[in-house]
Amino acid sequence: MAKADASVKRKPALTVEQQIDHLKEKGVKFEHSSERQAADYLAHKCNFFKLASYRKLFSKYQGGEQDGRYIALDFAQLRLLASLDQQLRAALLSMTLDIEHFQKVEILGEAMERGEDGYAIVSDYMTSLDSSNRDYRFRELRMSGRSPYSAGVYDKYFDDMPVWAFLELTSFGTLIDFVRFCAERWGDKALFASHYDLKGVKSVRNCAAHGSCMINSFADQKSSMIRIAKSVARAASAAKVSKATRSKWMSRPAMQQIATVLVTYARIVPAGGSRNRAKAELNEIFGRVEENAPMLPSNGPDSTAWAAFAFIKSLTRGLGMLE
Repeated sequence: MAKADASVKRKPALTVEQQIDHLKEKGVKFEHSSERQAADYLAHKCNFFKLASYRKLFSKYQGGEQDGRYIALDFAQLRLLASLDQQLRAALLSMTLDIEHFQKVEILGEAMERGEDGYAIVSDYMTSLDSSNRDYRFRELRMSGRSPYSAGVYDKYFDDMPVWAFLELTSFGTLIDFVRFCAERWGDKALFASHYDLKGVKSVRNCAAHGSCMINSFADQKSSMIRIAKSVARAASAAKVSKATRSKWMSRPAMQQIATVLVTYARIVPAGGSRNRAKAELNEIFGRVEENAPMLPSNGPDSTAWAAFAFIKSLTRGLGMLE
């Protein structure tokens, strides 16, 4: 960690009572959630730093006596967004795990259909890597061998590994690189495009697994430095999401990656239990947004969260993942 700049004033840790006082000074109201309820929530359910991050979705007074204070923000709105964020992360995390599983199924099936020698393709992949990356992959496999859940597979195949064992032991990152290798080996442009989509899926998985906030990123209007993948853009267009809506949301880095998860999921996960679970989880989220409409303005400067969920719902439905 870089050494702190002594010229930057450090912020002191606040007690729960001080946190509430700080919010009140910033104009946050406690009409729909009492201060006592807020104190209990901050002490036991969500830390102040995370909760306060959702404030960026709401507008402030500009100039005058109340300059810098929030215009119409209640603590209950922050609490609702924190809860919806947790629910959205859980749904997307499950979806990314499904994508990883079915990508392994797909790539293994493709290898067998093409008549690949299950051992040779892994050997050739490892040989194709430079020494640094090859050492990294071997270390990763050895780490899998220390896990009580995969040690048996590693011990059986560590010195001569077939692709079906390799896919059981590798990380998502290695799977993505193996998909790239296979795409180049087979001259498969669609599979090569999938390799790029999977990078976006992995980013969402990491965010969700680590409990990082998602919804507050919807306020970031800075365009992504990475252009949306053509496969994702085409799928969103085919889903009949308006061009203006696509341009607004899919240029933003976080939403771009969430859209990539939805599009990839719709493409790779077949009908069945996994897909039904994802539909149910997403439906529940959209239902909660509708039920709490008074707390999430649908128009005006504070409508960012509502509009973001509306876009996600529209894309999900257009992809055939909602009734």
